Amino acid sequence: MKNSNAFPTATFVNTHFVDEKYHERHSQLIHRHDDVIELLYVMQGSGSYLVGDHSYVVQPGSLVICNANVLHGEPPFQKHNLQSYCCVLSGLQLPDLPPNTLMGGSLHPVLFFSQDKADIENIMLTMHSLNTQSDEYHQVCNLLANALLNIVYMKLQKRQKPTEFNQKGNEDFIQNITQYLDEHYMEAISLQDLASIFHMSHYYFSHIFKIETGISPMRYVMYRRIGEAQNMLMNTEMTIGTIGETLGFGDNCHFSSMFKKYVGITPTQYRKHFQLQRNSQEEGS
Repeated sequence: MKNSNAFPTATFVNTHFVDEKYHERHSQLIHRHDDVIELLYVMQGSGSYLVGDHSYVVQPGSLVICNANVLHGEPPFQKHNLQSYCCVLSGLQLPDLPPNTLMGGSLHPVLFFSQDKADIENIMLTMHSLNTQSDEYHQVCNLLANALLNIVYMKLQKRQKPTEFNQKGNEDFIQNITQYLDEHYMEAISLQDLASIFHMSHYYFSHIFKIETGISPMRYVMYRRIGEAQNMLMNTEMTIGTIGETLGFGDNCHFSSMFKKYVGITPTQYRKHFQLQRNSQEEGS
């Protein structure tokens, strides 16, 4: 992303509050939009969220950027305990990017807010409250939505690579670590390895990460692997053994037991469900 002093602008469309009850009424969780961008902020709960071809771990403080024409949503069979607010925008146009696209497809779509968490939540809550009251607040919602957009845009510009870690604050620390883990979760990596990379004791590393995110670094890695396994089982013809090996599991039994622990069913049952679903759709078409 090119640095620029000019702030982007967009048009406010709507807000949504998403919780367990919403999922009970909406069975189609993975979807995409052709003409809008969504900024989804996780207020409570934790789990996986699919964006494009990858699954990302989200927790309170996570903001997910869902560009236009990009598939996104919570993986099937996941226990849907996320409570989130979504801001829908249209008319966004940045240089060298398609309409309603805030960042290139190769960049990490999840930002983490810690120190400025209250600011984001206040904007989201106020915007949603006003939007549900009356149409006369639409222009105020538009201003709030653009404020949110530009906070996110500024954070994208300032995002650092893991090797450029500094001690300015826990928020930078978490952002750098999660980005590193999202790039290396398939590799054999230990807590000691991570602590060494970021030049601190493994106790301090794990303590700060868990305080900020609610989960341990190695649990984050496991969530990432299981989320990616779900994606591979749904969308590829790779064997279950190959998927487990690709994702860093020692053997097929370990992969299957971990998958069932986190998803509730075995990899074979998970794949069979979607094969039957596809066959049913083809017969009905």
